[in-house]
Amino acid sequence: MIKFFRRIRQRLLTENKFSKYLLYAIGEIVLVVIGILIALQINNWNEERKRENAEAVILEQVKTDLKKSQTGLEAIKDFYLQRARISAQVTRAFYKADLPDNITEYLSGALSRRGYSPVLGTARSLINSGKIDIISSAELKNDIISYVERVDYLLKEVNRFEETYFRTGIDLIFQAKPNNRDQETVEALNNNYELNKETIDATLTYRLNMNEREFPLAKNPFKTGLKELFQDVRFYSGYRKLLTSHRNTYYRYNNIHYSTNALLDKLNSATNDTRATPATAKHNLEFDSLDLKILQKADALLTDSSKWNKQDERSCDDDIFNEKYSLYCALYKASIEIAGEYEHRRPAMELARFILKKYEYGRIINHRLMDWNNHPDTTFEEVKLVLKESIEEIDTQLTIEDINKSS
Repeated sequence: MIKFFRRIRQRLLTENKFSKYLLYAIGEIVLVVIGILIALQINNWNEERKRENAEAVILEQVKTDLKKSQTGLEAIKDFYLQRARISAQVTRAFYKADLPDNITEYLSGALSRRGYSPVLGTARSLINSGKIDIISSAELKNDIISYVERVDYLLKEVNRFEETYFRTGIDLIFQAKPNNRDQETVEALNNNYELNKETIDATLTYRLNMNEREFPLAKNPFKTGLKELFQDVRFYSGYRKLLTSHRNTYYRYNNIHYSTNALLDKLNSATNDTRATPATAKHNLEFDSLDLKILQKADALLTDSSKWNKQDERSCDDDIFNEKYSLYCALYKASIEIAGEYEHRRPAMELARFILKKYEYGRIINHRLMDWNNHPDTTFEEVKLVLKESIEEIDTQLTIEDINKSS
């Protein structure tokens, strides 16, 4: 091709056709420019395609992180909601004429805490490395940056509640209750000492006479009765601070959870993931046919109110023997029959807990299924509604999946 154009130029020059040669030269330049422009455009298309592929991979990684965070945030929210309710049970007891018989069940439950941080690895890496510019949408970039900043702020708030309220509350409680071991506990310690005397004697602290306690224990050195504790302002203030800490921590994790769901919805929209259920409105559970069968079987076990056990103790042997089931035991029995085992966090069980929130009305303190089932205000009709709506939810999701597979 180059030789062909060279011959044309030489012929025009030898024939002294300068004007034609000039036009030819201009045409050749135009062709070269067009060729360069085409090559640049092709290169730009290739680079854009690579960028789009890289963007798609990154967005999927961020979505994966957010989905992992959803599960962790659900668990930590439930934990702090239960701790707040337990703390509230204790503080309310100070205002009662008589202490509730089960108040001791709540005293230790409020003393625990947990920490959780959402999965931010991909988002942080994008921001810190400057690779976030690979995302074409300026709005989506701002959403991701804002999300990380908001999560960091709320986690600092969680740490502040721990330092300001939780730790102070624990200190106040143990000032009022330095050692609340009763005589049975003293005897248990003595028995344990007798069983493990050789181990105790072999430890360095005992051999060097630096042990904290004398064994066997003759008495409880700082015994404090419940009535005394519930007249001690330090004891009340301690649990009041625990309530503040747990309640505010729940709210902060709830805010993080909402922000996580909102960002996930935007990412699903940006990636045209029409199969994804809106996270802000729904759960993020995925089901199989066994989940549907388990719930249908549980519903079949509770044919009428005579088959419902309103005194759930989270032990299902009696329920199965008597063929009279609490909501939990109906799900337990159905799981064993359908799946061959009971999985506490199986999607069918999690969906029942999720649907149950609609009918909660402040009836849950610790165990969702048990507390709600046993509450005086819970009716058999509500139990059936929870199962009915759960069955419909799974049936709808499985139907949509079948349609997507066939299309």
